[in-house]
Amino acid sequence: MDHEKGYPVHIEWRADSYWRNRRLSPSQLQVHDVVLEASKSDGGTILDMNEVPSSTLLSDLEHRDRLVESIEWEDVTKSRNEQKILSSLAEEYGWMNSLRGKGVQTSVHDPSDFRKCRWIHISSKFPEYLKGCFVAMSDWTKNPAENIAALHQLEYCINQNERFSKHGRLFTPFFQVLSDGYGHDTSVEENRPMLLSVPFLDWTVEGETPPLRFQIDPREGYQSSRSSSHLIRSILQHYYRLEDTADREAMQVFTKHKPWQTDRALDLKVRRWYGHYPTSLNVDELWILVIDARHVVTFSSNQSWKSRWPPLQVSARISDVSFRGIRNSFLNSSKEQDYTSYTHIITALSGALGLLHRSFWTDISLCITDRYASYLGHLQYRLHRSPSTKLVMDLLQVQEELNIVLQIMDQQIELVTTVQEALMTGRSRGHSWGSAKHHRHRHTMSNSMPPEQATYRQLSFSQLSDPAAQLLENLQRERDDLCDLRENSNTLINRTIQLVNIRLEVHGKAIMVFTIVTIVFLPLSFVTSFFGMNFKDIRDMDQTQSLFWIVAAALTTGTVGLATLLAFYGTTILDKFTSWRDQRYRRNRYRHSVKYSSAKVDLTMGKYPAQQPRSTTFEVLGSSFRPSRNAGF
Repeated sequence: MDHEKGYPVHIEWRADSYWRNRRLSPSQLQVHDVVLEASKSDGGTILDMNEVPSSTLLSDLEHRDRLVESIEWEDVTKSRNEQKILSSLAEEYGWMNSLRGKGVQTSVHDPSDFRKCRWIHISSKFPEYLKGCFVAMSDWTKNPAENIAALHQLEYCINQNERFSKHGRLFTPFFQVLSDGYGHDTSVEENRPMLLSVPFLDWTVEGETPPLRFQIDPREGYQSSRSSSHLIRSILQHYYRLEDTADREAMQVFTKHKPWQTDRALDLKVRRWYGHYPTSLNVDELWILVIDARHVVTFSSNQSWKSRWPPLQVSARISDVSFRGIRNSFLNSSKEQDYTSYTHIITALSGALGLLHRSFWTDISLCITDRYASYLGHLQYRLHRSPSTKLVMDLLQVQEELNIVLQIMDQQIELVTTVQEALMTGRSRGHSWGSAKHHRHRHTMSNSMPPEQATYRQLSFSQLSDPAAQLLENLQRERDDLCDLRENSNTLINRTIQLVNIRLEVHGKAIMVFTIVTIVFLPLSFVTSFFGMNFKDIRDMDQTQSLFWIVAAALTTGTVGLATLLAFYGTTILDKFTSWRDQRYRRNRYRHSVKYSSAKVDLTMGKYPAQQPRSTTFEVLGSSFRPSRNAGF
């Protein structure tokens, strides 16, 4: 962008007509660069991630029309339809091509515009953003045919994995390599574009949603707390895709249990750090689009209104927590290592999937496992005090939510395993991305092996040198804890049902006594009322009191006997009656079928007499059948 065109140094993006009608502008992006920096303490080299303010992108945006002006789409593809689509995407999103890196940083002495990797995060989820970012961020000067093939694969992948539900669109968890590689040069095998989508757990807060830090797509409204065509869903909406769960949303275990009400220290932490209390448990999606080895774009719903520290915002957790833990576990080796987009896949997955797990909440009981464990402890206390059917329903609700959470974690583990296996063949510098089982074996043998020297300064501790294996281990550990809670809930349900049955047995004896008394005196009351009527044909009888007792005794005996018979033998009598009716029905069907079979045999063998008239009727399955004149009999 030329300063001669009057572009101000401190720009208000909405003031420029170029950005006025565009769905994305630099102010809506979170741009992060992974770079090598010199350590101030010991003079060494440290790998760090820095957020790039949108105001510093002015110099890069001077070339915002470079893609539109330099690429002739007629030379890229012969299809006029594809030319039109590419031209439209380039007009809308082509300015993002100016955000591509100038070069790969190898030392701290490289130019300041060199970097290891550039990561762009967008707090909106519209499928057209995937195609727009891919077209805008790709390098069209080399192998454009590979880009076209990858774009076709991207469109096919979106169409195959996008689902529709009562609560909005969603992606099924998937991982897809969009190209087999650029050309036949295996040295650039890591330049393959990739796309993956994975669900992760997040929460909402009480009260009015705070203002957004990063504005989102104009179609959503600039102050919207919900974003995108792929909306955030609750765990019940995630599981019951075609059912309306609005009447149950306010009864989530995550909502009902509020540990800060009984823990003053926790209450002070929550109020100081967030200003809002976490309530409903939701399911969000993380999309990761790898353009090449040095550029990656991620998408999630707009949760940027959350506090930055502790970083509940997905992008802040990835940059502030997950990156600092993974960079050292990945680079904890004496071999030469490099941080690429494929490393950042595991970094982003670790940041999103571990958002509510104990691996992050080490000093505050707000993670999923602690919330459900604490609530189960509360229900266990109620069990010992007063077991009831209401308690059984509460335990079943906990079990239902735990099953949904475990289903989501199973999808996450399966996807991370698939990514790890795919990247295992993509590493080209001697470091193998082995399976989780392989790396657990390496971890068990590490006690007898001397530690390797880290390439960069180690700032955090990690058990495994492979970040994917470390992520899988964290997820599996959390899943085991949740499975233990589910088994515990099963035990509590069985104990509650047993105690409720014992109480019902005691109550049943009392009910039986009252029932017997009622049955005995009910006929007496009826007879007394009948003979006590003030009518001439009753009051002026010549009979003595003996008639009353004869009628009362007979009616009482009959009523008590009939009630006892139905109570103890009613089911048996009903079963025998049903069996008798079915046998009678089958016997009748058999009798009619025999008649029909004998009639057919007689007709087949020609046993009709010659003088037998053709209008003779015979019975078939209980109905009268009269052959027509043309029947041929």
